[in-house]
Amino acid sequence: MYQTVDQLISAIADYQAPKVFNPWSQNCPTEISIKYFLQRRANLSAHLSCHDPLCILIGEAAGYRGARFTGVPFTSEKLLFDKSIPRVDHPKGQRITTRHIPWKEPSATIVWEELNKHQVADRIIMFNAVHWHPQGKDGPLSNRAPNADEKKAGQDYLSLFFELFPELPVMALGNIASQSLNRLSVVHTKIRHPANGGAPLFRAGATIFIQKCNQRKEHNRTL
Repeated sequence: MYQTVDQLISAIADYQAPKVFNPWSQNCPTEISIKYFLQRRANLSAHLSCHDPLCILIGEAAGYRGARFTGVPFTSEKLLFDKSIPRVDHPKGQRITTRHIPWKEPSATIVWEELNKHQVADRIIMFNAVHWHPQGKDGPLSNRAPNADEKKAGQDYLSLFFELFPELPVMALGNIASQSLNRLSVVHTKIRHPANGGAPLFRAGATIFIQKCNQRKEHNRTL
């Protein structure tokens, strides 16, 4: 059992598997800093250090345009470059990669736009069912669905995550996230993942879920 966020991140950083990139212990050749993995640990720690969380959002896996480079689920280099992510202390305009422009990730942009629209961006804790980046058939800068072993490893750490953040409403984006939570018997609301044309359904589901979370929070305050 891990007592602190940083202990959990250190444990996640120890994981190794073929064709899997661990953002918290490895660096990509396209990165400007040879030790940016240390900054990714700090980024995730800052994101998880939410003093008044409203709810938890669980994604599927780290992607090559998102958490692979930033260390924060549903967060692209472009979002950090623009200093659009609360709690993460990333200087505006600072690059992570040597790519001619910062990486953008459509699902990340949609998710944060929705959270900002409802004015809850600073009160959401995000985590993934599979915390690392499963590299696709086209190499490091491609994605694939995690295999059974990777999902199992992710569940072990996901269980520890919920020991640190108990009793919060949970929203799962996509099948892999929902299935992992079901295996852990974590009560949650499944929302359509915004990828592959799912943005309208994601927005509709997220709106209802966030409204219920706000009502729950207000009710608890009046007790």
